[in-house]
Amino acid sequence: MTEWIEMGKFAELDDVAQKEANRLAEYALDVALDPAKVIRFEETEKGFRLLIDEDLYKFYQGL
Repeated sequence: MTEWIEMGKFAELDDVAQKEANRLAEYALDVALDPAKVIRFEETEKGFRLLIDEDLYKFYQGL
């Protein structure tokens, strides 16, 4: 089972949220991961959370 790591919280899926997701998608492509499978938004009571797969997180953190 994949673990998901929270990378940000957003009140709405606006340009700021999409830009952050796109930035992380570039990292995913750099390590041959499909952004559609390793990046997602999850709706919460106060908006949305941006989540990434643990494998992408390890690359992002340089682990």
